[in-house]
Amino acid sequence: MIFRPPRIAGWRRRLAPILGLLSAPLAVTAQTAPPLLRDSVVARLAELRRIHTPDGIELLEPVAIDGTTQWVSVRGKHRENPVIVMIHGGPGSPTMPMAWAYQSPWEDFFTVVHYDQRGVGKNAATADTAALTPTLTFNQLVRDAELMVGWVRAKLGVQRVVVMGYSYGTMIGMALAQRRPEWLHAYVGVGQVSGSGDAYLYQRLRMLAQAAGQRDAMRELDSIAPYPRPGAPVSTVLLTRKWARYFNGGWYGKPTFDLLFALPAWAPEYTAADVARQTAATQWTTRTLVGRDGATLPDSLAVPVVVMQGKHDLHTPYEPARAYVERLRAPHKAFITLEWSAHVPMLEEPGQFLQQLLTVVQPLTVRR
Repeated sequence: MIFRPPRIAGWRRRLAPILGLLSAPLAVTAQTAPPLLRDSVVARLAELRRIHTPDGIELLEPVAIDGTTQWVSVRGKHRENPVIVMIHGGPGSPTMPMAWAYQSPWEDFFTVVHYDQRGVGKNAATADTAALTPTLTFNQLVRDAELMVGWVRAKLGVQRVVVMGYSYGTMIGMALAQRRPEWLHAYVGVGQVSGSGDAYLYQRLRMLAQAAGQRDAMRELDSIAPYPRPGAPVSTVLLTRKWARYFNGGWYGKPTFDLLFALPAWAPEYTAADVARQTAATQWTTRTLVGRDGATLPDSLAVPVVVMQGKHDLHTPYEPARAYVERLRAPHKAFITLEWSAHVPMLEEPGQFLQQLLTVVQPLTVRR
């Protein structure tokens, strides 16, 4: 029997590309810091992160993927370690320029790959957005991910990798796991999209606002009722995410993503010009993807599934994510709760996050 995953119906399909909007850092402008100060800080961070082991790998290079150039970072201290391929969210918000803030300890145990999806991040410098716009679909992003993992397998000489999807990237990662299960040790979801998060989010925000006596929140939330609804503008999604952050649902203990958005300014992988271009690239991606068909969530996967979810996450809400994973069929499943995290657990609880990678994910990479 051929399995056909359900489509995200109606408004949910249209909003799916922005469920994780702003989940990874948008760029700040090049004026965030004077150029000489930025150059000095970035040079020191680059040296601090330098891979010195004789069997390590540290690559940053452009790769030709289905008619586009997509920049890739590959970092790890030992080439025999298992490989994690990170698929970023947003859509159009790369994790590559924020990885400097949390990833170095991972590199003792894994080779970690980040790539900027078509037209965004470091790719924006040479991207012809007019030509790329017709190609920017969910299915094309899945195809790009497949080709990128194929490149990684050939470049590093490995048969299988761990695919880690983040926020909107969880949908891409799951679709890839359906398409190429033989290439994966496991699928790992971080900030897992559930397909039913927005309705839950709206009611949860109203409860939190009432309990806190937050009149501005109640007034703004009432102004977009009923939510979610077909044809609602993107501004309604942004408004709910603003209040999600206020109520600890973005980065626990921080009412905004200001710090998250600032991280790319110090990324050794990015030039100041790369940073300056990223905001427009993310906006282009979001405008283009909203309303385009193709995003699906599966009922089953043929690979082990591990979901690492912040308990306070309201960008991709925790409770619907947990319920979705409970329904999902897979040969092995683990749902890991990060107790004091929201939507960026690798930054909020980096030690706990790494511990789970080592105790839950790493054993899945050992062939039995």
